[in-house]
Amino acid sequence: MEFILIEKNAYEALNNEIQGLNKLLSKIAAPYQSNYSKNRWLDNQEVCQLLNISKRSLQSYKQKGLLPCTCISRKNYFKYDDVIALVQSKK
Repeated sequence: MEFILIEKNAYEALNNEIQGLNKLLSKIAAPYQSNYSKNRWLDNQEVCQLLNISKRSLQSYKQKGLLPCTCISRKNYFKYDDVIALVQSKK
């Protein structure tokens, strides 16, 4: 393991720069946050983890029409809103 020592002033300046960049990125991304969450797409693995189901169960949901998906380059993607609607309908 390698250690690099820097002065406290240099560390604090670097930390302030990072915090400033973080605030700037948050400010830039803020108008797009609501749009991102509305149009969020999940792959098979993410849906299986979210629903706590197997890949075979997910395929069964697709075949029964319970969960619509879009196929892009032989990979299935699901709308986040559709997954949440499925969860709420199961309750």
